[in-house]
Amino acid sequence: MEEEVNTPIVPIDTRTLVDDLKTGFFHILGPALFGAGLGGAWQHYALPVIDSVFVPNPVQFALLSMLLLSPLTYRLLVHSSFERCLEYTFGFALLSLPLCVVWLSGWGALFCGMYAILLAWAALSMLWGRRQLPPFSYGIWHAMGVDLGAFAGAIVMFQIL
Repeated sequence: MEEEVNTPIVPIDTRTLVDDLKTGFFHILGPALFGAGLGGAWQHYALPVIDSVFVPNPVQFALLSMLLLSPLTYRLLVHSSFERCLEYTFGFALLSLPLCVVWLSGWGALFCGMYAILLAWAALSMLWGRRQLPPFSYGIWHAMGVDLGAFAGAIVMFQIL
């Protein structure tokens, strides 16, 4: 005769699941989609028309645009009021402005601007996922997502063209 194995049923904490989904959307997927939209649109609509070396590349355009829109992205992605949006803007600028300079360089930009940021973004997404962070930290985290999203969006649009 076979014995029945009683495995304990672990209830799913729906509050944790909802928090994980909100974190995934607002702090991981949201900035990446913003970056992909801005970078892809710049690659598709502006670069073929302008055709100048003095025009920012798609990643730079997305980072600078999001820096200008950072109070709005703070309101949409982080908090419902504008009380600490300047702190978020400083965090976003701390990483996005050096990344714009890195993307000016040649071959090293792919390593520093994409691969290193991808590893850091994945690590931060795992470490910071369930924590309440100050707006400055969210700004840094979102700058990484915009950088990676803009790079991916530009590649997709370049392949479609």
